[in-house]
Amino acid sequence: MRSWPALLCCLLLGMPVLAARGTPPPFESAVRAQSSNKALIYFYETRGFQPAWFSYDGAVRPQVGQYLAALCEAEAEGLWPGRYQRAELDEALRRLTLGGDPGDAWVKVELGLTSSFLTYATHLMSGQVSSRRLRWQTKRPGPVVLAAVLEGALASGDLAGTLRGLSPNHPGFVRLREALAHYRAIAAAGGWPLVLEGGTLERGMRDSRVAVVRERLRATGDLPPTPEERLLHPGAPGVGTVALVDELARAAMEIAPESPLRPTPEDLYDAELEEAVTTFQRRHGMAADGKVGRETLVALRVPVEKRIGQLLVNLERWRQAPRELEPRYVMVNLAAFELEAVEQGRTVLRMPVIVGAPEWSTPVLEDKVEYLVLNPEWHVPETITEEEVLPKLREDPGAAEALGLKVLDKATGQEVDPRTVDWNALEAGGLPYRFAQPPGESNPLGSVKFIFPNRFAIYLHDTPNPALFEQANRAFSHGCVRVAEPAKLADFMLRGHGGWTETSLAAAMKEGGEPRRVVLPAPVPVYLFYWTAFVDAEGRVGFREDLYRNDAEVLRALAVKPVQTAGESPAACGGVRG
Repeated sequence: MRSWPALLCCLLLGMPVLAARGTPPPFESAVRAQSSNKALIYFYETRGFQPAWFSYDGAVRPQVGQYLAALCEAEAEGLWPGRYQRAELDEALRRLTLGGDPGDAWVKVELGLTSSFLTYATHLMSGQVSSRRLRWQTKRPGPVVLAAVLEGALASGDLAGTLRGLSPNHPGFVRLREALAHYRAIAAAGGWPLVLEGGTLERGMRDSRVAVVRERLRATGDLPPTPEERLLHPGAPGVGTVALVDELARAAMEIAPESPLRPTPEDLYDAELEEAVTTFQRRHGMAADGKVGRETLVALRVPVEKRIGQLLVNLERWRQAPRELEPRYVMVNLAAFELEAVEQGRTVLRMPVIVGAPEWSTPVLEDKVEYLVLNPEWHVPETITEEEVLPKLREDPGAAEALGLKVLDKATGQEVDPRTVDWNALEAGGLPYRFAQPPGESNPLGSVKFIFPNRFAIYLHDTPNPALFEQANRAFSHGCVRVAEPAKLADFMLRGHGGWTETSLAAAMKEGGEPRRVVLPAPVPVYLFYWTAFVDAEGRVGFREDLYRNDAEVLRALAVKPVQTAGESPAACGGVRG
């Protein structure tokens, strides 16, 4: 599938620029009255103010029906057709075709169709929600780009295909869109049952809630379906109808309790269910112990509508992410506490990471690692200085030594004895001193840091406290990203440059010494993303807690109803907005 920048090049080459000679003034006046829609005005200027969807006598062109049909696909993209006035345009078109001589009434519909297309194309190309809500800086397509897309779509005769080509084609987006369709199908079938509150469930127990847990996990495929369910859906892979009928017949026979042919009671927590719970826990980023404890129970009780909402939010995040990722890059999913190193579309390295705590949230960004520093010195950021270091010094000037910090004069760079400073007389925000911690075992940066200059002053680095990587929730830092296997990551970035190997890097980190800068042979792109819903290469849908509490605001701004309510017509592409 082409990305929209590549598609745009093709469209621009074939874009007509028509003279305005002979154009009736009333239509041009109607267009120019849309002064707030610069893209619409530019589109008609480039075609000499000739209508695109109608002829001058009000006759409807075939592209109108094609576009209204294509708008029905907005829902599958995680967008809402009603935002693009589909129902209103359809009704206006019906009135035109039934009303005899349309007069000039077609002009309003003409402009409505163009405005709708330009808005929908913008949302497919760069997202609907303000990038501020997504903590990302996304450049919207301008009038020239949008006019070229619309002109090319009209000329191609395949408006639906053109619009599909505007969506991201990254596998992460495509798989997430497929998951949206799957979870909406679950919702349409009635969703999944609510597991009642209660104590921990584990292997060997019998409890009426166990049967509900089984049904809940079957709904999302964590637990294989029963023979009866597979018989109702004979397309299930690897199981023939004859074998299923035989299995059901044997299950219906009077079988001794100890016989392996006897079906497992639904209320028994057996080994198969334990494995299914473990799978569910892994998909949700929990400690995988196979037991239904408090955390697992809370996740099991989340309704399907909320999961659909998460899918919608993260599809929007993909639309605002960089459209083309580099062939070789490092990507961190902040919500999943995980880093991947990718080369030519293949993940070659994966490791856990520690990210910023909610009050010190790690930003979403795109940058490039330029160099790494072995045995780095830690320069304490201003915010940490003011909020954590200064209060301790006011209580006890000797705290600097206890913290392993040097006090340096900002003007001269000379080291200052903290006991000679009246810290209580100094105001936060204008300190004449800065703080640094020399390399060493207790240095917060560990033995290496990876630098990508950015306005947030964050980077990837090692840690002297690797035990924290064993935690499921790893939001402990002040904003930087701590990596579990720094030598492997450094090896990926250096690619043997300067004779460095993973072994020699690990040795240099262990030996310590003075800080040493190592410049990469080529900058390595790094993407810090925030995916609270994603699908891996094996098709497993993962969900994570909304660590930084962003999802709800984005979902409200999307204004997409997760599922249709009773009485809404699929023919109306989602019915009334909710």
